[in-house]
Amino acid sequence: MKKLLSILVMALCALSISAQEKEPETTRPITGIEITRKVASLDIEGALYNNVVVTMKPISPDYIINERYKVKITVTDSQGKKIWKKTLKNVYLYVFSDGQIQVGKPNFHQIIIRKSSYSSDNIGAIREKEGVY
Repeated sequence: MKKLLSILVMALCALSISAQEKEPETTRPITGIEITRKVASLDIEGALYNNVVVTMKPISPDYIINERYKVKITVTDSQGKKIWKKTLKNVYLYVFSDGQIQVGKPNFHQIIIRKSSYSSDNIGAIREKEGVY
């Protein structure tokens, strides 16, 4: 009986440890701060831009005029010329511990900026209608 009980306890411990390892990273939406990233390669709706600066500013609702969260996005090139500027409505700004930035809803991301897998440069994609996967 003691052997059976000890085997059961060890199996439950192993199960709980493996469940903790597979849990994805979670974060809460960021508000009240402006984030700027230098991006080596940015894909905007299929057009590729190199060496751009992406500025993201979340706007919280004030519940008087505005009742939705918004994120204001500005993409400028190295000379300071604005390439793309848009305010996305009803979306959130997420920043993860590995440096990845996502703009969108919890399961639908319209903008993703992350570190490249082969260098330390940031790469990103913007897909307003179909989302980034």
